[in-house]
Amino acid sequence: DACAHEKHYRSEKLEAEVWAFVAHLLKDPQRLRAGLDQMIEEERKGLRGDPVREAKTWLDKLTEVDEMRAGYQELAAKKLMSFEELGTKLAGLEETRRIALQELDALKDRRARLQELERDKTALLETSAGMAPSCIDDLTPEERNRIYKMLRLRCVLRPNAPVELSGSVMVGPEVRATENGRSTGPVKYL
Repeated sequence: DACAHEKHYRSEKLEAEVWAFVAHLLKDPQRLRAGLDQMIEEERKGLRGDPVREAKTWLDKLTEVDEMRAGYQELAAKKLMSFEELGTKLAGLEETRRIALQELDALKDRRARLQELERDKTALLETSAGMAPSCIDDLTPEERNRIYKMLRLRCVLRPNAPVELSGSVMVGPEVRATENGRSTGPVKYL
């Protein structure tokens, strides 16, 4: 009663719809390559400029924080600054240090994600190029799942709406999945 989502989906039918789109994508290497290139380019845009220069900026900020910390401690040791003032200054420096380390970690994660996307691109293109189109339809559920993960595929079910697929490579026209030669309806690709 608590769930407003009253429509039920048969997993076999839903899987057929999703796989129809993915198989269609794998059978069209130019479209697959274009989508993967677009996905990687979007990830690169998220790096906000030159990642090496950005990392150097944050590393320089950490060095500056360390130097300032030493300077403040020296002033306190010479009794030119009270311990209360020292505590306030060090707290501010610690916040700057935390932000710099957080930004360096985020930059490292984005670079790792980009490298992973490039590896997945190579693997997907090799997989699709190395298979006859009929073999793509015969992949095991485990192999299909691996491809779904590489595409970062997500399936969203909403009441009174078509199934929505989103992921790394969602380009091109809608595909109508079929079941026993009959259309099972459209799948909306975001």
